[in-house]
Amino acid sequence: MSFENEPANNPEALFEDLWSTFKTDYAGFEVRGVDWQFQYDTFRPQVNENTSDEELISIMKELLRTLDDGHVSFAVPDQEVFTSNLIYDQKIGSELLDLDLIKAKYMNDTFKETYEGMNLYGMIGNVGYFYLKGFRDNLLEMNDILDSFDGADGLVFDLRSNGGGDFTYAITEFSRLTDEKRLVFRSRHKNGTGESDYDEWYDWYVEPSGDYFDKPIVVLTDRLTISAGERAVQILMTLPNVTVMGDTTNGAFSNKIGKELANGWNYAVCPQQVVFIDGINYEGTGMPPDIYMKNTVEEIEAGQDKTLEAAIAYF
Repeated sequence: MSFENEPANNPEALFEDLWSTFKTDYAGFEVRGVDWQFQYDTFRPQVNENTSDEELISIMKELLRTLDDGHVSFAVPDQEVFTSNLIYDQKIGSELLDLDLIKAKYMNDTFKETYEGMNLYGMIGNVGYFYLKGFRDNLLEMNDILDSFDGADGLVFDLRSNGGGDFTYAITEFSRLTDEKRLVFRSRHKNGTGESDYDEWYDWYVEPSGDYFDKPIVVLTDRLTISAGERAVQILMTLPNVTVMGDTTNGAFSNKIGKELANGWNYAVCPQQVVFIDGINYEGTGMPPDIYMKNTVEEIEAGQDKTLEAAIAYF
């Protein structure tokens, strides 16, 4: 019987472990344009046996920042979790969405908010409005929400600042939004240590079920629409009655796997590739909208969500 040796717990070994795990397990180097060996050559000389924890943390964060990946995280005790993508890490642009403004001005304080704020919906004039914060069992309310919009002229589906979750809820619960089985994207995972070691492509479909919701839909997105939120955008973009409006999504489609270094520091690596029906992997770039719109701080402070207003005027 043989056992693998425990990874050494010293600065150089910890760096080597982190870098090597990404080298074998990370699927996004090519599409993100990152030369991982070059990053090793850049950062490895900065680490030696006397490197302090604080210095090593800083070096590791700088290394991971080169990936610019909203799904790559790094966590040490008593510090904020670090995310490789600066936009998501610093929540840049979050001030351009004000749900309190939407509730008070546009919905006239007539709305329903359920699942601890995950779902916010109601009417704006004769247009349905549904803000979705993330993807989990809150999507099980989708059928009732669509029923509440039965008399509406259309639906604004707001996925701005959507933090993701489990996209398979969208695959199943968006079934009333399509009238036919539609291929959405394909995915595959790393299954070995080589650059080309992947399992077979898996095709993901959205399939019809229940009463078809055939009204026009405008989907709102921004740079903080990430992960399962982006997969949902891809599902919706396959539908002929959908227009996407707003800003390009974040560009973090792969799932992520948690890892732990020998000293207890945690990080996440992304082993998956996702290709949309147009054959493009939008990892790192995000899904571009059909109509580009972006609020300004001045507009929000003046009590105007110009992107939402443009969506309402679309119907």
